[in-house]
Amino acid sequence: MRLGSVRVHAVTAPPTVESADRLGFTLFIAIAAHAIVVLGVTFAPHERARELVSTLDIVLVQHRSEEAPEDVDYLAQANQDGGGESEAAERPATPLRAPFVGPIPDIAMATPPVAFREEVLSTELEPVPTETAAAEDVSPRAPPAPVLTQDAVETPDKRLSEPSSEPSAEPDTRMVREAEQKPQPQPEPQAQPRTEPAPQTLSASALIARSRAMASLSAEIDRRLQAYAKRPKRKWITARTREHKYAAYMEAWRQKVERVGNLNYPDEARRMNLSGNLLLDVALRPDGSVEEIILRRSSGERVLDDAAIRIVNLAAPFARFPKSIAEETDILHVERTWQFLSGNRFSSR
Repeated sequence: MRLGSVRVHAVTAPPTVESADRLGFTLFIAIAAHAIVVLGVTFAPHERARELVSTLDIVLVQHRSEEAPEDVDYLAQANQDGGGESEAAERPATPLRAPFVGPIPDIAMATPPVAFREEVLSTELEPVPTETAAAEDVSPRAPPAPVLTQDAVETPDKRLSEPSSEPSAEPDTRMVREAEQKPQPQPEPQAQPRTEPAPQTLSASALIARSRAMASLSAEIDRRLQAYAKRPKRKWITARTREHKYAAYMEAWRQKVERVGNLNYPDEARRMNLSGNLLLDVALRPDGSVEEIILRRSSGERVLDDAAIRIVNLAAPFARFPKSIAEETDILHVERTWQFLSGNRFSSR
């Protein structure tokens, strides 16, 4: 009998998911989600864009220029070229006080309120201890008069027998009368309080006047009227100047003035045979024109002083500034000593 072979196949059961596995997987997902949120999301303060406030600075000028300057510092109602004597750009100022719209009210002192006066007087009228009062307090005072009662004047025999109350009344009244006749201590005199005047307060008109005065002082006030807001570059040169570019220009300038002076020697000085020396400060502009002539030291003769100034004006205009001088100088001051010598000769030293 042949038995058939039987094949047995092992069938594996599908894995089962338990509650512990589900709990672990849920915790893993939760931790991963929280880590992404905490580590991945950042917070930063919101930066607000700064609002740019555009302002216009406008001033009112008192002088007008024909040509408009290229580089302007302020806006005004008219063109004005810069100048002045300050190093940096300054705002134009006025030496006049700021005008008030209305009259200044009179300054009057207001009366303090009634409640305030009573409070001040109550605090001031408190007695203040003085040295005399303190000394009187320290000194010993007289003991008070003793008051005797009926029990104190009773004798032992009376306390034993106590026949009647009539005999004991006489000594009791006598002791009380003697106690009343003793001088009583006088009350101490109180120190008179010092009354001080109540503090005065400013009225509303005074406060308004003070605020207006402060506003006027805070206005742009200057001691002199500055027609220009920037300082021109000035240079002073004398006969002792060693810098080549200035020395060469001054030498050419001197030769021209001497030549004109000898050709226009003053007739009055020639007739009176006057001689002397003086010191002139001649301010020149870049184009060679004369800005001003200052007499630094007089010769003692008005004729010679006026003649020297007239000679410089006749010699003007002079040569323009070289480029090397014009780049760093706006006004060139040339100080020289001029001599009116005998023989009708005009020279410089």
